[in-house]
Amino acid sequence: MPSDEPRSFFDRLTDPIAERAREKISQAEDRVRASIQAEVNAVQASVRARVVEVRPSAIGFGAALLLTFFGLALLVTSVVLALTQAGMHPWLAALLVGVALILVAGGLAAWARHRLPRPAARTAPVVHPAGDQVHPWAD
Repeated sequence: MPSDEPRSFFDRLTDPIAERAREKISQAEDRVRASIQAEVNAVQASVRARVVEVRPSAIGFGAALLLTFFGLALLVTSVVLALTQAGMHPWLAALLVGVALILVAGGLAAWARHRLPRPAARTAPVVHPAGDQVHPWAD
């Protein structure tokens, strides 16, 4: 859009410089964007390769966990049945084994909580010397 009014000397001097600066900034943005995208793609490919590598182990551990759960359930059932065979009422045997398991679980939870790392000490927020007299966004 050419305008009819004459351009000043300063405008004629700075317009080409400003245009080159815009081009260079645009090129720099494109390079930064491309390098960030390349880095993201490299990390994504690395993670995908690692997932493919680890997947069989994860499936094996999951199956082992499931079988361990069922094995422990059968062991608890066998303890209840053994107490029943020893002359205890079935409901009382199940109750005692259940309470014992809850106590063991509580002890393990307390031990695990004790082993957690201590949280970092909190620092007091910085207070402006003028206190409430100055709004943080005021000029």
